[in-house]
Amino acid sequence: MSRRRPGSLWVLEGLDGAGTTTQSRLLAEALRRQGRRVHLTAEPSGGPVGALVRQVLTRRVASPGGEFDPHALALLFAADRLDHHAAEIAPRLARGEDVVSDRYTLSSLAYQSLTTGDARWVEALNRRAPAPTATLFLRVRPAVAWRRRFAESGGGELYEVPAFQRRVARSYERSLAVLRRQGQEVLVLDGERPVEEVAGAVLAAAGGRPA
Repeated sequence: MSRRRPGSLWVLEGLDGAGTTTQSRLLAEALRRQGRRVHLTAEPSGGPVGALVRQVLTRRVASPGGEFDPHALALLFAADRLDHHAAEIAPRLARGEDVVSDRYTLSSLAYQSLTTGDARWVEALNRRAPAPTATLFLRVRPAVAWRRRFAESGGGELYEVPAFQRRVARSYERSLAVLRRQGQEVLVLDGERPVEEVAGAVLAAAGGRPA
């Protein structure tokens, strides 16, 4: 009896407004049309730790002293990632399903390295998270990402500030190098192209057939 082939974990990453949510959905839909079993997910996850992270990001909870401690938030992101992988991702990969995740480790390396001021600590904190098959990074200029995000929702989350996003863009570039040093597969795609063209590039990167 042949063993079941494990599935692949494809991660979409980029600035807020880069299109990761849209492209994650389009990738999952395209792979399903090609007969593959696909599970679409995102981080923060829908688990108990992820729910708390979302509350912090939308400013619905805070510490008694005011702002939520950035080191505590970095710990929550890392804890959510381990729980997310163990409870939701790994079982599906073992069943031969592909998993498409809107954000994963790279987001923590880029964002929490800035907010905590300790990139090495954040890197060590997230080292236990299993590596994805590949991280697909949608490169978009901060000004473009901000216009997209503001047009969509008017802003409002903790990290959706133009000046901060420019710093995040630089942090993402440094963090991509961290993943590469760890031997992880990283593919950088032009996220400013039309949605359909980006979707085609994402599908090709994930080994899918052109539509």
